[in-house]
Amino acid sequence: MTHRNDDAPHRLAEELAQSVTGPVLRPEDTGYARESAGFQLGLRHRPELVIGARTATDVWTVLRRAAAYGLPVTVHNTGHGMRAGAERGVLLTLRRLNAVTVDPVAATARVGGGATWDDVIVAAAPHGLVPPSGSLGTVGAVGYTFGGGLGLLARPDGWACDHVRSYTVVTGDGEEREVGPGDGERFARLRGSGPVPGEVVTEMTVGLLPEGPLQGGGLTFDLGTTDAPGDPALLHTFHEWTLGLPAELTSALRVMAFPDLDFLPPHLRGRRIARVAIALRGSAEDAERLVAPLRKAAPPVEDTLAPMRFAEYARVHAEPADAGAFIGENLLVDTLAPSALDSLAGLGGPGLVIVNVRHLGGALARPARVPDTVAGRDARYLVAAISQVDPDLSVPKSVPKSVPKSVPKSVPKSLPNPAEARTQAGPAGWLEPFAPARVGVSPGFRMGPGTA
Repeated sequence: MTHRNDDAPHRLAEELAQSVTGPVLRPEDTGYARESAGFQLGLRHRPELVIGARTATDVWTVLRRAAAYGLPVTVHNTGHGMRAGAERGVLLTLRRLNAVTVDPVAATARVGGGATWDDVIVAAAPHGLVPPSGSLGTVGAVGYTFGGGLGLLARPDGWACDHVRSYTVVTGDGEEREVGPGDGERFARLRGSGPVPGEVVTEMTVGLLPEGPLQGGGLTFDLGTTDAPGDPALLHTFHEWTLGLPAELTSALRVMAFPDLDFLPPHLRGRRIARVAIALRGSAEDAERLVAPLRKAAPPVEDTLAPMRFAEYARVHAEPADAGAFIGENLLVDTLAPSALDSLAGLGGPGLVIVNVRHLGGALARPARVPDTVAGRDARYLVAAISQVDPDLSVPKSVPKSVPKSVPKSVPKSLPNPAEARTQAGPAGWLEPFAPARVGVSPGFRMGPGTA
């Protein structure tokens, strides 16, 4: 068994600087903070070394040499679902492994371990193809499939991992192996649970889908002020509406309670808002017919449902693209109890609180053609709660134009530690009314301190 010495990080840095093609950064080096930061700003990696891999050989070298020095390795790409910061050892970043190659005949994409879904969308678009990506294209494509992957068109298309043909896995013992359906338990584990320590996925081959006619957007409703009891009528209408929907339509209900703070727009300040996100594989006429019950239930204050190209996916969920400090928890449930929806109508908190109810079923409920470890095939809904950590403690949003918005320029010292963050507007309480119908938890929607 290898044991580390106190000077192991220093010696490893010197060795790797001569043997890997990417940057080797110590805490005192320029670029360390930016290289180790991600979309989840409520946590911060503080490793003894940060290595930016440019090749699969870099990955293998880091794994092998770190093991020899007794140093743990944490793998990082975009950091959207970050649950725990690396406090020691080596942080291996993959964002430079972002090549995407499309085979239009086979309708597949070969996707680098550091590529985002936006990278895949851009590469597939000229061929009239789209990936099984989610509501935010800046998420890392490969890591997304490890949790199953609940896509923009999930009900007609199924889980993102259903479309994975193979992964390229690199290990510290020198193995670089294509892992596919013939690899049984290992392929099943990667599709739903992800790699184990000592494994890094450097590439993925994933099936693409024809774009076809799409409709997308959202209907927004004002539920009143947060200092008054909420009317749950619209929430009950949403539940009843989903019971009769065809698999071609994927929807989600988002309820947001905005604090009464000066920096918010006047129409949001101190108000409770509900928004139904809609993505449909079908015609505009189909969309109008299917959404009519929602429009009849209450007049929306905003209605963006319209024909769209897949590249306009951001219109559907209208999620913020900026990095932030947040905590997220979820439950997979088999029904939405009326009492739970009544409780949700009173959503509120000391800061911004958001609860998403995603309608599952359709292709998501079909048995996997190849065994996997996805949680959620037996669920009807996913209920996810998110709350903000104190924004005064999060990372500034201004970054250089040459750096993606999700990668901050610098990281201040006054970040919340996990113990602090768990006490700040924790979201789990808003899930309790839904707990009696629980059938599981989705790892892809567990984010931030306290969820590791």
